[in-house]
Amino acid sequence: MKAVFDIVIPVFSIVILSFGLARWGVFNAATSDGLTRFMFYVAIPAMLFRTLATTTLPQEIPWSYIFAFYGASFVMFVGGAFLAARVFQCSKSEQGIAAISASYSNMVMLGFPLIITTFGEDGAVPLFILLALQSMLLFPATTWMLEVYGRDTSIRQASIFGTVAKLLFNPVIFSLGLGIAANLTGVAVTGIPGQIISMLSAAAPACALVALGAGLAQYDLRGDLKLALMLSLCKDVAHPALVWIACWLLHVPVLWTQVAVVLAAMPTGINAFIFARNYEVKVSVVSKTIVFSTLLSTITVSVLLHRFL
Repeated sequence: MKAVFDIVIPVFSIVILSFGLARWGVFNAATSDGLTRFMFYVAIPAMLFRTLATTTLPQEIPWSYIFAFYGASFVMFVGGAFLAARVFQCSKSEQGIAAISASYSNMVMLGFPLIITTFGEDGAVPLFILLALQSMLLFPATTWMLEVYGRDTSIRQASIFGTVAKLLFNPVIFSLGLGIAANLTGVAVTGIPGQIISMLSAAAPACALVALGAGLAQYDLRGDLKLALMLSLCKDVAHPALVWIACWLLHVPVLWTQVAVVLAAMPTGINAFIFARNYEVKVSVVSKTIVFSTLLSTITVSVLLHRFL
């Protein structure tokens, strides 16, 4: 248990510290936004590129691993929409927001530093495989839910070409592609450029945690609690349970199973909030889901790491 505390407490303590500083006025919304932009556009891409460019890639595509995680993720995606419709009588567009809230993990801000801290370089490849695919798979599904299934004349329609472009040039996905290309071609970034990338990489984990905590402090926690609590339970409890079962059925290696289950236990990612804000659908519910699922994940992750370590 001490090993678990040594991993979980420092990670979540940074989130809590930055949350408290934001609540006390040391950080404000502009600080959170600027830090998040730096993390998203600079620090995390540098870390992803550096690690993928130098790590040993698998010889074959691990289809069973990918299917185990994202098969379970799409079950949660559909399940979140179904529960929102049946239990809370949500509209079709609201079901789309519930779907991504129940299935989209915070892999960048929280999952990334936690996996690297827990499993070291051995966890890098299984982490990056899932990280590279999450937006590519769940963004189009959510867009379809909002633009086609939940079509409403009052909602601004998005171009499918614009959606594809945003995915391809997303800094996280773009840096993953560059890292893989550098690895496969044997290109090494050395000298001053290598030092710059290394320095930016070192800032990524702590920067992501501070950005998460400061961002959580901006959300309002009043009202619309039942749906937010249900989505939090789906994300932090049901999702990792389904991933664990799927990995067992598909005979996924132990370490890769552990990485997948911990990532599934991550709280709802900030991109669910971005979708909600963009379409002005259930914004308050998603913000509460992010806060509640983050708090709940401190328990689920501690239990999982105690089981794994």
